[in-house]
Amino acid sequence: MSPTPFDHLPVPDPGQPDMRTVPKFLWWIGKKQKKIVLTGTFFGIVNLLCVALMPGVLGRGIQAIADEANDQLRIAVISALALGSLQAAAGILRHRRAVGSWISAATRLQQLVARKAVDLGADLPRLVSTGEVSAINSNDVERVARVYDLIPRLSGAIVSFFVVSVLLINSSPTLGLMVIIGVPLLGLAIGPIIKPLQNRESAQREKLSESSALAADTVAGLRILRGIGGEETFLNRFRIASQNVRAAAVRTAKMRALLDGLQVILPGSLVVGVIYVGGNLVSRGELKVGELLAFYGYSAFLMIPLQILTESAQRLTSGTVAARRVMKLLSVERVQSYGALEFPQNFKVIKDLKSGLEIRSNTFLGVVCDNSLIADELVDRLGGYLDADQVVVDDRSFETISRDDLRRNIYAQEKEPAILSGTVESLFQVSNSGRVHMSDAIESASAIDILDSLEGDGYSAEVVERGRTLSGGQRQRLALARTLFVDAPILILDDPTSAVDAHTEARIAQRLKNTRVGKTTVVFTNSPLLLDHTDQVALVVDGKVITVGNHFDLLKQNDDYRRLVVRGE
Repeated sequence: MSPTPFDHLPVPDPGQPDMRTVPKFLWWIGKKQKKIVLTGTFFGIVNLLCVALMPGVLGRGIQAIADEANDQLRIAVISALALGSLQAAAGILRHRRAVGSWISAATRLQQLVARKAVDLGADLPRLVSTGEVSAINSNDVERVARVYDLIPRLSGAIVSFFVVSVLLINSSPTLGLMVIIGVPLLGLAIGPIIKPLQNRESAQREKLSESSALAADTVAGLRILRGIGGEETFLNRFRIASQNVRAAAVRTAKMRALLDGLQVILPGSLVVGVIYVGGNLVSRGELKVGELLAFYGYSAFLMIPLQILTESAQRLTSGTVAARRVMKLLSVERVQSYGALEFPQNFKVIKDLKSGLEIRSNTFLGVVCDNSLIADELVDRLGGYLDADQVVVDDRSFETISRDDLRRNIYAQEKEPAILSGTVESLFQVSNSGRVHMSDAIESASAIDILDSLEGDGYSAEVVERGRTLSGGQRQRLALARTLFVDAPILILDDPTSAVDAHTEARIAQRLKNTRVGKTTVVFTNSPLLLDHTDQVALVVDGKVITVGNHFDLLKQNDDYRRLVVRGE
């Protein structure tokens, strides 16, 4: 099988883009695929040159018929066949290269976006909304890549325009100058529309991004919205956002419709003018019929470069707007910087300076907070995602430790961990210690029944996107099983059983402690069933640790603790 222009994709390393300006960014992408762009440009030039030369050949053939010159007619026919064959071959090869340029650019950009997402990790949703990332990775990447799809035709249009201009002037200076001057004037007439179109396109893209982000957030929180009766409020917000998108799209479409109309009216006016002047020249005997037909063909052909130039302006406008959005995403930096030191092995204590929370090595610590937002902040800090200078391990600040080393030693599971689509087995294809087997992790999370509820056989059962066919409790247990399988030295769980029934939660609590023997585990929860199995519990009120002790002792001695854990019962 012959190789395609994109057999090399994806590339091993997408490289480091030049993001100083949009033109330099686009130039960098082009340089990275210069071979396919240059070959596509060559075939694009050959293809349009064949189209450009065809009117002259046909004109000579018609003149040969009028003059009854059979030899010249035969030469014209053979030339037309040769040009047509070359045009077809060059067109096919140009199209293959153009598609290859588009796919190569899109793939490279998607790799850059994916690499940035991996680099940011858990910081990504804190910096960029999910909807915006999705819109950039699909729509904006596509628009930028389409710029390179047009390069072969644009190059052919420019070269063929100058070739035809020379032929026209040599044949008839009057008509030649009329066409050569007329076509650029048409371009200048269309030019003032490009900038407003770019502005409207940019506004539309921003409105679409806002709408996508709102839709993603609404869908993600639909269950909560139903619980608090806020569906109608968010529906109205989305309705307003979608109407803003519609209005922006209509404004853009109006400008684009004006541009499309001018592309028909202005070239048509030039062709009518050429035919009128040419007809007068024929009637005076200054121009032959065959030459007039050739001129008509040349004039009609020059509309092709003009249309390509206009399309290029539109596509470059759209690509420029999209490139800015891609560059904005690629320029996002992590919330904080990290050092290069290693995480201390056999540490003694991790301390959060802001709250005073201390985590001893190889203990099972429960943390009860009076405010869930403060609990989330604590999880982020202890996980090394936020305010790393506020957390120390054996007097070594987190900000001095390398990010990779923090991730290897600390695993922080958020309240609603992501469940990706694929088989159950694929969810467990993550780095792990090798101490806990997948079956043991699933049993510890009391998630065996989930396998029976999915379509498939055992671990090959399919989990759909975001686990949307699973209940909240099932998603929690499956995510917990994956977390236990990783078996990180330090595990931080943020309310891991909030959607689980009491009987299942009791089983998980006992199994969780047994699975994590010899490891450090911190559970942020107000559930007495989990707290009952902890070694110690820290009570955090107003962001500060006010007491630490045994679960049952705190129930007897501390009113705040009892109020939060048993809710007065």
